[in-house]
Amino acid sequence: MRTQNEMEKKIADAFYEILKSTSFAKAKVTSITKAAGISHQTFYRYYLDKYDLSLKIATGKFFAFHDIYSNNATWKEIVISILNSIKNYPVFFKKLLADPEGAEIVWQSIIAVTETFVGGQLSKHSVAAWISIFQDWGKDDFRAPVSQIYSQLRMHTSIKEVMSEKEIEKIMSVYENQTLNYFIQKIK
Repeated sequence: MRTQNEMEKKIADAFYEILKSTSFAKAKVTSITKAAGISHQTFYRYYLDKYDLSLKIATGKFFAFHDIYSNNATWKEIVISILNSIKNYPVFFKKLLADPEGAEIVWQSIIAVTETFVGGQLSKHSVAAWISIFQDWGKDDFRAPVSQIYSQLRMHTSIKEVMSEKEIEKIMSVYENQTLNYFIQKIK
């Protein structure tokens, strides 16, 4: 994982400060450059715009697990690391998740992690569920424990991402051939 240089850190820190007092939508590159004490040219040497800056920050935070576990990370460790990153940068992620364009950046960051380390993507359904869970968690100022949020994410991950088509077919053929009595007893 590439580390931030001093200028990138200075820009990111200025952006965090701006987000403490304004929404993501209202954060402007002009405000970021002023808070960082740099020129616009310097900002644009590193980032295309605030969206690019946000994407690089979020993706960098989500990739933190790799610095800890390398390629030996389990799915659970990766997800818990992502959750800890969100919880450790509450202002940044809360502001992103509260804004539709910001939530899209979080979406893209999750996709970047899955594409890089598993060669595929989470389904759109799973990512949408994850974003919704993250947004609800943010509305609660990320007070719920990481373990609770992990359990929610786990329950909202598509079965197609966990099992092969053959395994799903086997389970579904048993399930779809159950009688009504099976479901009534299951509810009790």
